[in-house]
Amino acid sequence: MFDEIGKIVFDNEIIATASDFNMGIEVEMHRVDLTGHLSNRPYPKAIGNQRKNKYIKNDFLQMQTEIITPTTAHSYDAMHYLMQLNDTLRNALAPDEILWPLSMPPALPKDKREIPISDVSADKKAYYEKWAQIHGYASGIPTGVHLNISLNDNLVNTLWSVAEQRGWQKAAFINHLYEKIVQGIISYEWLITYLFGSSPIAEANFFEDGDQKPDGPVRSLRESHFGLGNKLKGDYSSVKNYVAKIEQGIQNGELLNEAEFHGSVRFKKAGAPIEDALTSGVDYIELRMLDLDPGTALGVRTSTIRFIRMMMTYFLLTDELTTKEQMQAHLERSMTMNETVALENPKVKTIFHDEGQDLLNKLQEFGATIHWGPEYQEVLEMMQARFDNTNLTPSAVLCDHMQNGSLIPRAMQMGARYQNRAHKNPTPFTGFENYPDMPESQLRHQLFDKSAQPQIHKNS
Repeated sequence: MFDEIGKIVFDNEIIATASDFNMGIEVEMHRVDLTGHLSNRPYPKAIGNQRKNKYIKNDFLQMQTEIITPTTAHSYDAMHYLMQLNDTLRNALAPDEILWPLSMPPALPKDKREIPISDVSADKKAYYEKWAQIHGYASGIPTGVHLNISLNDNLVNTLWSVAEQRGWQKAAFINHLYEKIVQGIISYEWLITYLFGSSPIAEANFFEDGDQKPDGPVRSLRESHFGLGNKLKGDYSSVKNYVAKIEQGIQNGELLNEAEFHGSVRFKKAGAPIEDALTSGVDYIELRMLDLDPGTALGVRTSTIRFIRMMMTYFLLTDELTTKEQMQAHLERSMTMNETVALENPKVKTIFHDEGQDLLNKLQEFGATIHWGPEYQEVLEMMQARFDNTNLTPSAVLCDHMQNGSLIPRAMQMGARYQNRAHKNPTPFTGFENYPDMPESQLRHQLFDKSAQPQIHKNS
């Protein structure tokens, strides 16, 4: 079951270290008014200057709010930050605002140019405006969850102590570790879409008159070609090929810059262009395929992140999925599979059922071998139940709440519920109004008592 990397981890008894990852979470949500339309209210005053606050800021549009947690040494710490920041945002909203809990937006104006672009710096606003001219407003409106993930430092150091003796160059070795994880995630992105897709329909005016669109509800509009951004497909067969594909896209005009690449996964360098990864190694990866989960105020569940971590650990420690020569074709097929699953009827069993069941079986066997705890077994059982019964998948559940082809009543009901819960917090955090550029150490002290302070990743 284990490959060479897995054997080193197993022999050094660092399975627990390999199963956790440094993580930061980004959650995008629209502010809407109480009629279910995009809000025209300004950025909440209680959150301070939006150009200085790095934890709660606007994205592409003025009402498109993004919560960004610090990078923590454990994923559950990132979830604690997300919970506190989500509550902070909700308590800062205008009295007639709530957060829209769905990835696909509410009904839009007929002329989407009426929607204000975010109040950002002049250079960034010019970029957003040019982006909108090229791709259209609709491509930038869907929201979702991004997970920024890096390998545990102790794990990398242990693996490198062996790899160095075997002739590896450090950058190439680090990239190899991230390539294994990313190739596994891309190979089974369609399964993630099946299990967590939550964007079955679009509301009024998302599509233009005459646009091609699905005939009925699907698993995830956002994860299909109808979703976010440019249509350039990433080459995940290696970090080198990934960099070359992006550079080619910029040269031939498919991309304005590196940041415009909106693939489901991105290899990342911290504060540097991705091409630097060829000489110094990837710093982290960004997983961008998760729809908002409307069943939780946070937009993402701990169980979802645990399942993603389980997949990543499995791909890191087991044999590569195919040969280097066949990897590019394998991944291209996988991306086609994801498009197929994203546009399947959410009430119908996926055509790739056997392939999905095979991976779930392997995860069960892997978990038993490395002795994952009961909380992970519960997650696997939950995912198996969804796989056996499509009616339990998030997109299918949403379809049960449609009224006259719309999810607006359901979204407003859930958004109001989450807003009311947040208002019951007797001491919501208000420190951003006077200190929007608060450093992480101060934020941690303000949000948590000493016994519950998250462990920040030292390189965040």
